[in-house]
Amino acid sequence: MNELLRKHMYSENVYFPDVFKGCKHDCVYCRPSFQRQAKCQRQRCQKCYTFEPHNHFERMKGKSPATKGSQIVFFPKGGDPCFASPKELDAMFGYVMLNPQTTFFMQTKNPQFLWRRTLPSNLIVAITLETNVNNFMYLPWKNLSLYSYYRDISKAPCPRDRFESFMLVNHPHKAVTIEPILQFRLDAFCTMIQQLHPEFVYVGYDNHNCHLPEPSLADTERLIVELRKFTEVHLKTIRKAWWESA
Repeated sequence: MNELLRKHMYSENVYFPDVFKGCKHDCVYCRPSFQRQAKCQRQRCQKCYTFEPHNHFERMKGKSPATKGSQIVFFPKGGDPCFASPKELDAMFGYVMLNPQTTFFMQTKNPQFLWRRTLPSNLIVAITLETNVNNFMYLPWKNLSLYSYYRDISKAPCPRDRFESFMLVNHPHKAVTIEPILQFRLDAFCTMIQQLHPEFVYVGYDNHNCHLPEPSLADTERLIVELRKFTEVHLKTIRKAWWESA
């Protein structure tokens, strides 16, 4: 595998304007990406600027673009729909059902809102699952101090709770995003992901120099090999861990 393979965002994504923006997970790796991008909207929408969860349903007028093959429409792409109200979720799912020509992709870090819902057949639901551990290793041989706990990185539900919640979502079209990838325990991580029966998995490193507790490139390559035994793997940014070159 090439030492550096860089794919920003989702290469299969077909453009569609954001219909729901904002998030309260406050992930450290989101601050220089989605949150920074939202700062550009100050003149247009104050809630976008502050990254407060809110909708822009005026953008759901008309038909969505048709997709084919592995193409998807990220829906939404600038916020976590777990913060949407039941009425807002009904509107989003209703729009998906009215546009069967499109494969929509909805991603969250708290899938509990998907429980007991009948989801449209043209919707892929996904969770971000960066790791399967809550505590990270200190790397004394590099004299580096990393984040010690997952809660230092994100206010979202811990990875194990997120996984268990997603297991309860009754839907045939699921996916997993392992980005930005964090240190993990290989066998247990693969078992978790396999139990979710994902149609595909995204794998990628942080793109924003956040100095996260990253696994070595060798460990990530081993993970990719194991994942490919039971699902399709889409590679995003694949490189050496930042500390491997420190």
